[in-house]
Amino acid sequence: MDDGYEEDKKQNLGKEIKGMMYGFGDDPCPYTQSVSLIEEIVINYLYEVSTKAINMGKRGRITVEDILHLIKHDQKKYNRAKELLMSNDEIKKARKGFEEDKFN
Repeated sequence: MDDGYEEDKKQNLGKEIKGMMYGFGDDPCPYTQSVSLIEEIVINYLYEVSTKAINMGKRGRITVEDILHLIKHDQKKYNRAKELLMSNDEIKKARKGFEEDKFN
């Protein structure tokens, strides 16, 4: 992949990580090395999980069920993922309701 593309992605991820670090009690301007380390850990984790998920399901596809299957041993992650999925469904239903009201 193009190095420029990767750098742009890292910068975007770095901004998100800084915000999350601050949200969890870190300094508003954390050390660049800290952000880079967390970014590297996150990217490696996502790579490992997505690689495992792609190998266990349909070739070339990752489903939500694949991810849930991979994290089921970690109850905290599994419960949080299920909670976020339920919240996402509720948001979709609410948006659909607003769209229907808009057209009526």
